[in-house]
Amino acid sequence: MDFKTAWNIYQAHYSPSDVFGDTYLNLSKTPQKFPDLLAIKDEFDALLLDGFGVLNVGESVIADMPRIINTLKDMGKHIFVLTNGGSRASVVIAKKYPSLGYNIDPEYVISSRDALEICLKDHPITRKNGLWGAIVMPNSQLDMLPASAIYLDNDQDFDKVDGFLFLGSYAWNNKRQAALAESLMKNPRPVLIGNPDICAPLEDGLSTEPGFYALLLEAIDGVELTRFGKPFPNIYAHALDKMAKVLAAQQKPMPDKQRILMVGDTLHTDILGGNGAGMKTALMTDWGFLRGQDATLFIHESQITPDFILGV
Repeated sequence: MDFKTAWNIYQAHYSPSDVFGDTYLNLSKTPQKFPDLLAIKDEFDALLLDGFGVLNVGESVIADMPRIINTLKDMGKHIFVLTNGGSRASVVIAKKYPSLGYNIDPEYVISSRDALEICLKDHPITRKNGLWGAIVMPNSQLDMLPASAIYLDNDQDFDKVDGFLFLGSYAWNNKRQAALAESLMKNPRPVLIGNPDICAPLEDGLSTEPGFYALLLEAIDGVELTRFGKPFPNIYAHALDKMAKVLAAQQKPMPDKQRILMVGDTLHTDILGGNGAGMKTALMTDWGFLRGQDATLFIHESQITPDFILGV
């Protein structure tokens, strides 16, 4: 996916009014520009860090970020990761960060899949012992889900399940998408979206993520789509609850929301969601979605304003 296409989709479907309706307060503020997080260390007590575009791009670590994050942790800052990652359980996602040089413990990693699992546990389909079909790559720990689920390895299985879990788009394509749409038109069923991102930054471009494919299902009558992850409130409510529990276990106080900094590379997910949750927000511009772009132009166009712009 190219940048212009992704941006236009975000603008059309992930505006503040689309996500929050009339409850979003577009506060009049001018973002302050700083080189990195260390330069604003006095502005926060806890970080919520996006993964792709902030800590890594694809499988590559972002230059100097391990040093910055580990330094902040040594200063006593609480370092949490908040990722729109649905393909793997959080405990599995967490294993990659030490290998990239980040001193981040597993309980400090929070994902959109976590928020989905909370809903899944009490979903009517689950309570009736129904069967979910998971759109995701193999070896994605479906046995860790609080419900019965199978991998949708072939299109013939689409008609056999009672609902769908769209967790990842690896190996997904337009042909399979059309087959899924056909199955849903014949028999509308719920679809839970475990990653609402339209795209994600890779070393050489942008991937196409489940949030894009979810938009193609919206016009099918009777299909109930539910999204879990940034920018939607469900993931921020879960993140705040998880943070409070982790810190309480260490007998540490939970920071005020204005002392929590959401750091991300995408205005329509990380920054919009953080603003809506009442946190401070910082937009990283060097490596992620807006790399090579003039961030101020896109802030003005989207009317999604972070408190800080980093990496300029």
